[in-house]
Amino acid sequence: MSAPIRRRGRFAAWTGDLALGIRLAVGGGRASGTAIARLLLGTIGVGVAVTVLLFAASADHAISQRDGRQLAGVGVATPVAGVTPLSLRDDQTSFRGQYISVRYVHASGPASPVPPGLERIPAPGETILSPALAELLRSDAGTMLRPRFTGPVTGTISQPGLANPDDLRAYVGADASLPGKQVYSFGAPTESAGLDPGLLALLIIGIVSLLAPVFVFVATSARIAGAERDRRLAALRLVGSDLPQVRRIAAAESLVTAAAGLVLGAGAFLALRQLAPSVQVRQGGLFVDDVAPPWPLVVLIVLAVPALSVLSTLAALRGTAIEPLGVVRRTKPIKRRLWWRLIPILAGIAVLCTLTVRDSSTLTTIAVVGGVACLLVGVPALLPWLLERAVARLSVGRPAFQLAVRRLQLDSGTPARVVAGLAVVLAGAIALQSLLTGQAQAFDPGPRPQRDDTQMSVDADPSAGGAVTAALAKLPGVSPLHLAQSVELLGPDPAQSYGIKVAGCATWRELAALRDCRDGAVYVDRRATDSVHSGQSYAATYYDEQQRSLGTWTVPDLIPVTVPESAGTAELMVTPGAMAGLDLSRVWATGTVKAGSSNPDFAEAARNALAPFAWHASLYVPDPFPLSSSQRAYLAIRAGLLAASVFTLLLAGVSLLVLGLEQLRERRRTIAMLAATGVPVRVLARSVVWQNAIPLVLGIVTAVVAGIGVAALGARLTRSSLVVDWLAVGVLSAAAAALVLLVTVVTLPSLRGAARLASMRTE
Repeated sequence: MSAPIRRRGRFAAWTGDLALGIRLAVGGGRASGTAIARLLLGTIGVGVAVTVLLFAASADHAISQRDGRQLAGVGVATPVAGVTPLSLRDDQTSFRGQYISVRYVHASGPASPVPPGLERIPAPGETILSPALAELLRSDAGTMLRPRFTGPVTGTISQPGLANPDDLRAYVGADASLPGKQVYSFGAPTESAGLDPGLLALLIIGIVSLLAPVFVFVATSARIAGAERDRRLAALRLVGSDLPQVRRIAAAESLVTAAAGLVLGAGAFLALRQLAPSVQVRQGGLFVDDVAPPWPLVVLIVLAVPALSVLSTLAALRGTAIEPLGVVRRTKPIKRRLWWRLIPILAGIAVLCTLTVRDSSTLTTIAVVGGVACLLVGVPALLPWLLERAVARLSVGRPAFQLAVRRLQLDSGTPARVVAGLAVVLAGAIALQSLLTGQAQAFDPGPRPQRDDTQMSVDADPSAGGAVTAALAKLPGVSPLHLAQSVELLGPDPAQSYGIKVAGCATWRELAALRDCRDGAVYVDRRATDSVHSGQSYAATYYDEQQRSLGTWTVPDLIPVTVPESAGTAELMVTPGAMAGLDLSRVWATGTVKAGSSNPDFAEAARNALAPFAWHASLYVPDPFPLSSSQRAYLAIRAGLLAASVFTLLLAGVSLLVLGLEQLRERRRTIAMLAATGVPVRVLARSVVWQNAIPLVLGIVTAVVAGIGVAALGARLTRSSLVVDWLAVGVLSAAAAALVLLVTVVTLPSLRGAARLASMRTE
């Protein structure tokens, strides 16, 4: 026979084997109902896992898209040929704890750049709102906010100009007097300050801890109905199939389940991602388009899930001798070996012990991922061996206990696989909780005190200072506003700078009790230890969108005074006459007002009083405990990991239910025979509880040890102390036990159905 004919014959044989495996998977004849049930259970198990994987693959894309839109809205002051600059001034207001970004813009010509999300630049007085802000203004809750946006609304900011769907943002047109930044284009280069090495290691370990159970569940779902599959393959051996054909048929069956799971998981992902705008991630929701995994990761998932299913199926067949006269696995199983089960655990410990996280290099990330994954994979690999040794010598007890123990002695692999995924989830949760607790000492700001909305800071343009003071004075119960201009002095040493306040004598009489104040004088607090010196020249600057120069100022003779400690003023108090020769007309003035009334909306009323001044005045409540960038990153990572834990726990519950139902379905003939011989159903139910409880106890113990081990190695990587929250460990372990017991209770109705005499029928 020629080579082409042999190749065609081999291809036809392979195609026929795969087609037969597909037919067996979807069922036919009288067994079609059983086959469909088997396919449905496996599809659900794989489908939930695929959904979680697709969401995990979308996380980085969603965050990068939002960060990209934020950077795209940053104005660039570098001149561009043929472009007339756009005057841009960033401002913000607040409404009942929600920050609202307000950008005042003025086009100096028809070629001025248009901000992202806008079709055109608003004319003076016009307003363009984000959808969320427009909806808030239309609602009853936005009644007190409307006085701040009285101009005609001429458009809506589209998605490219918004960080997230909840973004409260407005563009307001201004006239040519707007002293804003001159912008020639939009879109700052991508800048990444990088995470703290400890937070980076925490993030990597958390992601691996949450995703490792997903792959365990995929591999476990591929072994659903393993006993029935082996009997079918034995029947095929009886009619003449050889061992390679049997393996190809089994692989085809698992491929059908994996393919159906991929379709179900993709459908669930597309449906659930519609909820993205309502899920808060780092102070805002996500656009539906943001939740989209990159196509390389989609291809990887599409290839990895079927491959893992096929490999798991073929691995299960290696320990089973499928012969024409039956399945040898029904005899006493060979004792499991321990040495190869310890290899991934020892490999993970070796990698994490020799690793130090100093940066975000790809090699470091891969090493951390590999080390943590090996440790967590060791949990399901070790559980069957532990369960086999634990039940080997158990022989006494009540009938229900003896039935459970005998079943575990005959087949310890299947019950161990039922709780293996949950054990990995528990180990990852314990490790994650311990690492978060350890990092909390460095990054967790703790319970933040509520801001005092009765004391507010007011900034005002010098030209509008008097009108701003008069407008606030009309509010009932408000303290008088005293404004002072802020100027920064730069000494010969660039590292030295001094902040001074410039105000009239009326202000200093009130703020510093300077009764003998005269214009042109400079006063210094006698308690000042580090201040400017008389006769010394300094470069005077002020901040207006960027640092601007006022010129050079020579300090006149300083007059020492005693300022009350309650005054809270600067060490140096300057009157306008002492700054002769410097133009202070553009230096904004700052003051503080306090509310004497208990009106919870006093701050909103004060902001509304300043609304007619537009960008000429602003009011905000100072944050006494601002968060650092690392603290914000820690809080974001903690919130993201804890939210992802919910999805993983959901996956664990669904997988446990699927595996529990399939386990009862496989044993329905045995259960029916026991019931027919007089064993009460309640005894069978208790035996099922014991059958799940014994592996569960071993799984919890193994998970606690593995979780604390991962946390200890992770604490070394994150350079933090190991803090084991034993209360959290107890709560997590109790939750895992409750989940298994709940799943067991849910499967009891199926047990009653399996105990019927009709379940003894077979083909």
